[in-house]
Amino acid sequence: MKTPTQINEVAIVLPAYNEEKDLPTLLENIRSTVSTMPFKYTVVVVDDGSQDRTAEIALEYAKTMPLKLVKHEVNKGLGEGIQTGLREGWLIGDAVVVMDADNTHNPIYIQDMVKIIEQGDADVVIASRFQAGSVVQGVPFFRQVLSWGCFAMMKTLLPYRNVRDYSTGFRAYRSLTLGRLIKKTGPKFLEESSFACMLELLLSLRWVGARAIEIPYTLRYDLKVGVSKMRIMRTIRRYFTVIGRYWAKDVLPQAEEPSLHELRSQVRGRA
Repeated sequence: MKTPTQINEVAIVLPAYNEEKDLPTLLENIRSTVSTMPFKYTVVVVDDGSQDRTAEIALEYAKTMPLKLVKHEVNKGLGEGIQTGLREGWLIGDAVVVMDADNTHNPIYIQDMVKIIEQGDADVVIASRFQAGSVVQGVPFFRQVLSWGCFAMMKTLLPYRNVRDYSTGFRAYRSLTLGRLIKKTGPKFLEESSFACMLELLLSLRWVGARAIEIPYTLRYDLKVGVSKMRIMRTIRRYFTVIGRYWAKDVLPQAEEPSLHELRSQVRGRA
């Protein structure tokens, strides 16, 4: 069933840890690209205890574009960065887009992702490496194997309709759906701090009945200047932990949803 959403503003969340080399290029690209799109936007940079100039760069750009900096005083991991960004973002925008802060994702796709949510065709839109027309440049072989392995495993164990790419960080979320998740779980809706948090987030959205759609895109890992923070074996182990956590959870029935304003008031009232 379609549930159209009026999109007046989009929050663009960038979880960042030691991204001083790549963040400026990405912010420049967002400023030049998203400013021409038919909605307002706010960038939310979550500095996860960086030891370089990530926070300073964000503050510099906040003078010339709509940007909010949220800081973790110590490094808490990607899961905490995503969680903080989504909690901030859904209170700002009618939709929330999460991108990697390392300049591997092109913001040109944001308009198409948001349009799908606006038309009511999905609650989650995933920029997927496994759709016809997608291009992957510069991704190390073992990371590609990990992504394909995750897809094969989820297709067998916990399939999510229309989803093939379970580990990508480039997604758009309907804020009303994020609010529904936060209302059900409380402010801590992710337990994983590792890269497995991206799988956990999808499974938590599957649990609350969120509808998903994927679009093709070009992943430019070859543009990344900084080093990768992913630990392959640890991520694989955590995938199995996440699957075990959601194995016995039945998908919740869809209920009549309050307005976004009402849901924000309810969640704030519980804080």
